[in-house]
Amino acid sequence: MHKVKSYLTSFFYSYAWLAILLLIIDQLTKLWVMKAAFNVTLIPNFLHLTYVRNTGAAWSMFDGNMVLLSIISFVVGSAIIVLRIKYRRKLDTFKKILFAVVLAGTWGNFIDRAFSKLLTGEEGVIDFIHFQFGNYHFPVFNVADICITLGILSYVVLLLIEEFKLKKEVKTTEAGNKEDVQTKEDDDGH
Repeated sequence: MHKVKSYLTSFFYSYAWLAILLLIIDQLTKLWVMKAAFNVTLIPNFLHLTYVRNTGAAWSMFDGNMVLLSIISFVVGSAIIVLRIKYRRKLDTFKKILFAVVLAGTWGNFIDRAFSKLLTGEEGVIDFIHFQFGNYHFPVFNVADICITLGILSYVVLLLIEEFKLKKEVKTTEAGNKEDVQTKEDDDGH
């Protein structure tokens, strides 16, 4: 029983469950949209649900290169797992969560790229969230894209904050060292 409890505790704090949950949400929303194959306006001139197949990456870059994009998605997803395992003891909770979020998004789009043609007869990642700002239509995206974007942006912001704190600590330490040197010189009569 202790071993099971230890495993469950480890699983919980690894945030693998979060990656699995987000991956399931991504795949279920895509399945729902694909089955309904609808175009619905939720908020006129702002938010729509629009079923599309994207055979490229973000903003349809590399359109039609499904094999290449599948390989890239697989390699990136695998690298995230390897890095997460390698640094498991060094990562704080927030970084573990961010790794899980990005991993879910990466694997969500990988599944679409690698298996959609086989499973549905149609090729491409299923996108459906469509924002419009006046005459500008933002590229249609999905839950996996949200996970990747928010996870990476949050990680970059976190790294910038950590860098700022580190520079501030270095300046404080240097200022303290200068005071110590000045005090020692004053004590020595210089």
